[in-house]
Amino acid sequence: MQHALHSGLREIGFSGHYPYPGALRNPPPDCVIPAEQFESYLTEARRLRNKYAGRLSVRIGAEFDYLGPEISFHPLEVSRALGLDFCLCSVHIVDGVVIDHTPGELRSCVSEFPGGIDDLYRRYWETVLEICRPGWCTTLGHLDLIKKFSNESDLRPSSQPVELIGRVLDAIAAAGLVLEINTSGWDKPCAEQYPSLEILRGAARRGIALTVGSDAHSPGDVGRKFDRLRGLLAQLGVSTLARFENLERGEYLLL
Repeated sequence: MQHALHSGLREIGFSGHYPYPGALRNPPPDCVIPAEQFESYLTEARRLRNKYAGRLSVRIGAEFDYLGPEISFHPLEVSRALGLDFCLCSVHIVDGVVIDHTPGELRSCVSEFPGGIDDLYRRYWETVLEICRPGWCTTLGHLDLIKKFSNESDLRPSSQPVELIGRVLDAIAAAGLVLEINTSGWDKPCAEQYPSLEILRGAARRGIALTVGSDAHSPGDVGRKFDRLRGLLAQLGVSTLARFENLERGEYLLL
């Protein structure tokens, strides 16, 4: 919180990872808040919201990992029941394969897809398309996370599924969802924000609202590379960002 204040932020959002459902087999370790600790997360976030009132606006949310239609719950309904401000959805697991843990783990699983890494990319975007529907969430997080290890030649597709990505953006626009620009990508092997500039330009053409996040897992990462982010927003011609309170969307004017 102190780092946020010292960085000149006026609003901050907590998006702790919502627990995996018990039906998920072999969940990746240490990726979500355990079910028995989630209420403690909410309690602490509320305490900080009260403590910093008047100095820093604190919004409380959660990140929900989409695990496919077989193992699912309704993120927005859960968020409403918990009294959250925003509901972030993302995809980290495709057909049982964790795509962003380590390059070695990803490499060992690529053979499970008939078309190799190209097929995995296609399946990733097909999975993302499943959550681009009205009333499912407020916000889509790190939209092209699949590219995290694309710096390694054997984990880079021969081409992007451009038509499928276009369908995803069309669905986001039709559903009125907000797209997150996640600055953590600049610190990952791909060395690029999530999503790519090409995708962000496609979002801008479709009038998709944007928000920003630093995906901070430690205090020093709060607001990471936001100075660089300002240049990206100017390049896109973005003057306002979406914000949420009690799951209601508003706008945040960039100065």
